[in-house]
Amino acid sequence: MKDTLRWILLLVAVAGQIELGGCSNSSSPYSSSSGSNSGNNTTAKPNTVALNNMSFGPSTLTVAKGTTVTWQNNDGISHTATSDLGTWDSGNIPPGGSKSVTFNTVGSFPYHCTVHPMMTATLIVQ
Repeated sequence: MKDTLRWILLLVAVAGQIELGGCSNSSSPYSSSSGSNSGNNTTAKPNTVALNNMSFGPSTLTVAKGTTVTWQNNDGISHTATSDLGTWDSGNIPPGGSKSVTFNTVGSFPYHCTVHPMMTATLIVQ
């Protein structure tokens, strides 16, 4: 069931990219920045995805177009937040670090950790 849902979300995301004409450098669906956090704060913040215990939380996050989403690594090992479609990639987020991406394109964006492929989640931009 989870694989079926993931494929459906992937197809919806691809259809959205085709309808929108795809992505280019001049109309990128996101912009990114990185930061760090000296503590291991596990308190949930708006538009923040916590990386805890080898998982993304929440596993599905819905935000408005133009929202900046931050991935905060609270694990003791590095992770990534990488689009399944290859449209964005956080790069390695070290323990205690964070990475922020601003999403300017509406759609459903399934993603994973390239270091730990069993870590999956979905970002929905409305």
